[in-house]
Amino acid sequence: MPRLLHAADLHLSLTEKEYGLSVFSELLETARREKVDYLVFCGDLFNTFADAEGLRADLRQLIGTPEFEFLYLPGNHEDLGRGALDLARLDLGNLTLLDAKPFQCLRRDRGGVTLELLAVPHQEHYALYSQWPVPAKSARWRVAMAHGIVAGMAYRGPDEESGGAALDPDLFHRFQVDYAALGHIHGRRCQTLSTISGQTVMAAYPGSTRLWRRGETGLHGAYLLELPSQDRSGLQEPQFLPLSSAGEYRQYPMPLSLEGEAPDLERVAAGWGRNDWIELVFSGLVEDEKAVARLSDQLLSQFAKRVRGMEIRRDGVSALPGISSHPVAKQFLEAWKARRPAQAGSERNVWIRARELALNALKARLEHK
Repeated sequence: MPRLLHAADLHLSLTEKEYGLSVFSELLETARREKVDYLVFCGDLFNTFADAEGLRADLRQLIGTPEFEFLYLPGNHEDLGRGALDLARLDLGNLTLLDAKPFQCLRRDRGGVTLELLAVPHQEHYALYSQWPVPAKSARWRVAMAHGIVAGMAYRGPDEESGGAALDPDLFHRFQVDYAALGHIHGRRCQTLSTISGQTVMAAYPGSTRLWRRGETGLHGAYLLELPSQDRSGLQEPQFLPLSSAGEYRQYPMPLSLEGEAPDLERVAAGWGRNDWIELVFSGLVEDEKAVARLSDQLLSQFAKRVRGMEIRRDGVSALPGISSHPVAKQFLEAWKARRPAQAGSERNVWIRARELALNALKARLEHK
């Protein structure tokens, strides 16, 4: 039963060399641990062509002599700054570079099961795919590797990734593909694409292998796929394997006290990892806005070196000097403190939100007068 580890969009770069290579190293170790036959990497292994040049020695060292075949399909980012240069002229180590356009076909046999690979590297468009002389399928399984945006597989990431050409699902149906291993879209999803005739293709994006930009929430990793040695009906959705070294994008709504303090922050920060990207969203009514600035500086000084990235947004904070001494506010705050929930959780969040709404309503009335 052939086993594939499907990954994409690592965006290795010289600017974040240590972080990116640590994720790449864990990806290789995962392939070894899972005893896969193939590691299929579907584009944007590097962030630019210059990064491929600068990191090729590190790549060679990490790959070593793998027990699996490393199949590498370039994406649109490998073309950035490439010009007339040829990726195939770089010694990237023990991997199979699938850079021939418009497509390349390979046959592999492991354990008596023949696998066909249809490699479609990134190109400006795929409009002429119906004219490609792709040989008819003659093996039990055919896996396509491609980098682009498949119509019908909606994007759910923070920002639309630029540079990816549209891939017509008919490309995979026409060439009798069983599993389309895709890259380019950083949000993870797996979907069955069907035709009127009932033919189906399992198409999957594993998402970005590492946390590349703000807003990429959730775990990052790769898909593990097993190809049954019997009939096609046994093909199951791939299993997602998270990579701990990738870190997570974590956003926290952070209501502030009147004094400009964030009471629950220490508890929240206890779960942060060194490769996490943290965004704190401050909100609430404070008496002294300078206290919020001091808190921001303090937190950046305290935590910025403990995590990969940290941002603090203060747009939701408003100030009203002397609000705590107003009779109505004092009466409300006394009643509010008496109703403090015993434990942190959803009730505590509602309790804090109630203070914010009530004080902002009082602020609006006072300003209106």
